[in-house]
Amino acid sequence: KLRRLARVGLGYLTPDRQTMTLSGGEAQRLKLAATLDSDLTGLLYILDEPTAGLHPQDTAGMVEILRALRDNGNTVLVIEHDPDVIRAADHLIDLGPGAGKQGGQVVACGTPAQLMRQPASLTGRWLAAQSGFKTEPRLGNGHFVGVRNAVLFNLDHLSARFPCGCLSAVTGASGSGKSTLLFEVLAKGGENVEGLEQFSQVVCLEQASISRNKRSNVATYSGAYDQLRALFAASPGAKAAGLQAKHFSFNLPGGRCETCQGLGTVVSNLLFFPEAQVPCPACGGNRFCPDVLAVRCQGLSILEVLALPLADALPVFRSSPKLRRTLQLLCDVGLGYLELGQPLTTLSGGEAQRLKLALELITGGGGRTLYLLDEPTAGLHPQDVEHFLTLLDRMVDAGHTVIAVEHNQQLIRHCDWVVDLGPGGGSNGGKLMFSGTPLQLSHQPNNATARYLLCQMP
Repeated sequence: KLRRLARVGLGYLTPDRQTMTLSGGEAQRLKLAATLDSDLTGLLYILDEPTAGLHPQDTAGMVEILRALRDNGNTVLVIEHDPDVIRAADHLIDLGPGAGKQGGQVVACGTPAQLMRQPASLTGRWLAAQSGFKTEPRLGNGHFVGVRNAVLFNLDHLSARFPCGCLSAVTGASGSGKSTLLFEVLAKGGENVEGLEQFSQVVCLEQASISRNKRSNVATYSGAYDQLRALFAASPGAKAAGLQAKHFSFNLPGGRCETCQGLGTVVSNLLFFPEAQVPCPACGGNRFCPDVLAVRCQGLSILEVLALPLADALPVFRSSPKLRRTLQLLCDVGLGYLELGQPLTTLSGGEAQRLKLALELITGGGGRTLYLLDEPTAGLHPQDVEHFLTLLDRMVDAGHTVIAVEHNQQLIRHCDWVVDLGPGGGSNGGKLMFSGTPLQLSHQPNNATARYLLCQMP
């Protein structure tokens, strides 16, 4: 049992560690270690991104476990974006060609080598040609932000600093103190933190879930729905019917179906069975009254607009500058496949964090901002990571400073500066192993992060 815990990258935990203090990735791996602690055969294991939050050296241990399950006579099916896991697979099924309504098709299948030779496979192309190091990293504006002699949890009198006006990454083994450094020390200020005075605000975007309820969706959270309701209220059909912006809200009485209160579904009590959501018998799931649904904006009803993916809504509302900017930012953070009316309860942790980032960019004020991100590439395909990097570059070029806790080699190689912690996790971590550019890190002979930065190069 101890060996399994160590092989999923949890060897640094102590037996008395309270589970409520574990990160999302640690909790998932703890559950996974318990689930995989079996000698049964003939089972089908289905895993959803089991390497989330893992350093590449810990990913290798996870791959060993998965292969051992296979060798014991089981079938292992993994949903994964990690190139190391993809390369280790015996058979790949690549879905696409896009996301959301543009996906859902098998575009390629076969071994990793076969996928690299299939032009239709975007994943295959990324496997065949990884991105290189940035040849001219930014030097910053001459100022720095950092910590001095930090002692908290496993941080061992740690001093580290980051250049301002740059994109930086905090790397290192799982449990080495990366999140503690960024979110428990740097973000909270204090006498051992230097350089925060040069920022107008510090924005922390962690993996913690955004506030979610069944009435919140992408459009309401981002503020796009206020703009949409205003557009519908200004349409000739709404004016003729005497409808105002409030009538196009499913959170207020007047235009919504009152039987389901605008949700489109009602709860069916099945007595001894779990409650079930069924379409509203009054509106048939249409959420609004007939006179509201009859109003058209850009040829679409409010219900049809809520069903639009963000990427499809962008050209429809290109003549509305404020709404277009909101939709463009949501697409820029890799969320173009989400529908405007998609409930927040259906979003993954990575999607929720990118939605929060887009909202910060939409509502953020002036001045220079320090953005602290917690593994923002979680759940992203390499192609989406590339688009996300373009957005981060725009933020930095606008004068902001971005620091991310990250294991993704694609993002690390793209950074201007890297602070690497280690050498291990828990009491074995909390020390500064390296500080410099990614290219300089790759030349460190005994650094674990450096080994994996190099091994993925073509």
